[in-house]
Amino acid sequence: MSHALTQLLWPAVIVTVMVIAVEFLAGRVRLGVRRGTISICIGLGLLIFGSALSVVGPRNPLLRVPPLNRPLTRVFLRERICLSGGAFFLACGIIWRVAAVIGHRDVKSLRRKCRRTADELSSAQEVLNSIVRSSVSGVMILDTVRDEAGIVVDFRCRFMNDEAEQMLNRKASVLLGEPLLQRVPCIKTEGLLFEAVNVLETRRPFRDERCCSQDGREKWFQIAIVKHGDGLITTFTDVSRRKRTEEELRRTRRHDALTDLASRPLLIDRVAQAITRRKRLPEYTFAVLLLDLDRFKIINDSLGHEIGDQLLISVANRLRANLREIDMPSRIGGEHVPSRLGGDEFVVLLDGIADARASMIVAERLQDALGQPYIIEGHEVTTSASIGIVTSDGEYERPEDVLRDADTAMYQAKNTGKARSVIFDERMHKEVLERLTLEKELRQATEEQGFMLNYQPIVTLETLALKGFEALIRWPHPRRGIVPPDKFIGLSEELGLIIPIGEWVLREAGERLQEWRERRPGGLLSMTVNLSKKQLMYPDLISFVAGVIKQFGIDPPSFVLEVTESMIMDDIDELTPVLAGLREMGVRLAMDDFGTGHSSLSFLHKVPMDILKIDRSFIMRSGKADRYDAIIQAIVQLAHNLDMEVVAEGVETPEQVALLKSLNCDFGQGYFFSRPLKESDAAEVVANDERFRKAA
Repeated sequence: MSHALTQLLWPAVIVTVMVIAVEFLAGRVRLGVRRGTISICIGLGLLIFGSALSVVGPRNPLLRVPPLNRPLTRVFLRERICLSGGAFFLACGIIWRVAAVIGHRDVKSLRRKCRRTADELSSAQEVLNSIVRSSVSGVMILDTVRDEAGIVVDFRCRFMNDEAEQMLNRKASVLLGEPLLQRVPCIKTEGLLFEAVNVLETRRPFRDERCCSQDGREKWFQIAIVKHGDGLITTFTDVSRRKRTEEELRRTRRHDALTDLASRPLLIDRVAQAITRRKRLPEYTFAVLLLDLDRFKIINDSLGHEIGDQLLISVANRLRANLREIDMPSRIGGEHVPSRLGGDEFVVLLDGIADARASMIVAERLQDALGQPYIIEGHEVTTSASIGIVTSDGEYERPEDVLRDADTAMYQAKNTGKARSVIFDERMHKEVLERLTLEKELRQATEEQGFMLNYQPIVTLETLALKGFEALIRWPHPRRGIVPPDKFIGLSEELGLIIPIGEWVLREAGERLQEWRERRPGGLLSMTVNLSKKQLMYPDLISFVAGVIKQFGIDPPSFVLEVTESMIMDDIDELTPVLAGLREMGVRLAMDDFGTGHSSLSFLHKVPMDILKIDRSFIMRSGKADRYDAIIQAIVQLAHNLDMEVVAEGVETPEQVALLKSLNCDFGQGYFFSRPLKESDAAEVVANDERFRKAA
């Protein structure tokens, strides 16, 4: 078996070597035939020749196959070689050919792929070139220039698009192939050379915004650098317009849009810096002046908002001008900061001022400057400023606390007569804390309806019989005792609590009126309730009063609502319909403190009243000067001529009662008859009013 295998393998090896040699020679000679064809032909030829020997051999004795036990003859050996060699040649040729066909197909497929990839790359390159050339960003491809030691010293421009030419204001023909730092020196001055080298070494892209000087102008560019081979690709976009817009927005946030003074955020920042500097340098001092224009609302409402805005601009200009004239801050780099908080409030930070006395001198200068007349669109406008001053002696921690105390001092200046300057002290701080506490307690009392009504009798002077009561609110405070209305009504109006408080008073007074009318023989009794301006401006006042009348079954003429002239004169056109609506439902109106206003007769002409109440100041002086008696007589005659009743307030002596009777005054009210009574005491008076006759 081993011998037969050897006889088979040796011819195969020999034929394989011959096939490789033949195919190699055929490829080198370039005969133009396909691989494997020659081997197939040789194999077929040998098979044909071997077959021929097999056919002819038996007929020719010389070619007859010898017996097995005899040695091989040459003829038989040639036949064996031809057949086996042909088979091997044919097999190797077919294998070679199949491999060539498969390889050719793979090559063609690879060529197609390569061609397609090349086409795609070409298309992508065209798109990229189109994008780069039409890009709004400047694009440059740079080659690195190194010295003998391999250190980067410069870059040469290999490519730049049209946008880069426009941004750099240099032609590509000038920059291509040239050292870039010599042509665009700002790259080196802005530190971009270092960043570019860092990109080459670390391969990390670089992105930043840099300001470059170009032809004497500053331009902002957004720059991006990426590594490309041993060079760089740089893109840069002109963002100067965006930078200007951002700067304008920052300025708008930090400066008032109307006056161009510093805005509240900028002022807070500067005051915070001053506080920090004060802590670090105890010898450094500063002061804050808060100015509020007097009568600005009247000017704004009467002349219009445009005139008001022009006035604010003029005030800001005078502040700037006068602060420049004032001695500069004591510290180097210091700067006084005028600002506008909003509305007609201005604040001045005096940076490095000497002491409190110096800040007061500055405030007086500013008051003199702001108090001069303004000529605005043909109108001569005059205003003044109330100024609150805070110095750094208070050792503040937050700028908001400084402004809070300056605001407190400013309101103190307004309350003492306006056009004044007041320096904040601890007493004011205590008053503010006391006010905050009072506000909290007043809110709680309003929620819990923790008030009470006292009732002061109104007496008919002719018969000294009880006519009715005036309901007077009191606040029974657990710590302060009984708080009179003048101590909390104004605060309740500021806090917006007067509406629920007023509604409680109307309900309570209405309920007592109906209850006492049922107890009183004949049921003749009236109840007077005071209204504030805020209540008159409340849209639902008429409907609420109508609801109280309906709820308790009150006779409308017995319900008297009392107002003062001064509180409605500024808005008389707006409030007249409200008063007319109350009268239409049958409620009577009374004018309190008549005679103290400057236009009482004009008021009566515009808003008809049912009752006039003579102010206590006239009653107190009656009998001492004939002119006061004459005034009282004139008021009584005027009221009667206008078909109105008259009530004299503050009656305290029998002589005053006698005088009022002689002048035909209708009713009296005062301590002579009774002090304000608690509900239980008033109920007893309703049942028996003989005491008023005995008192007379």
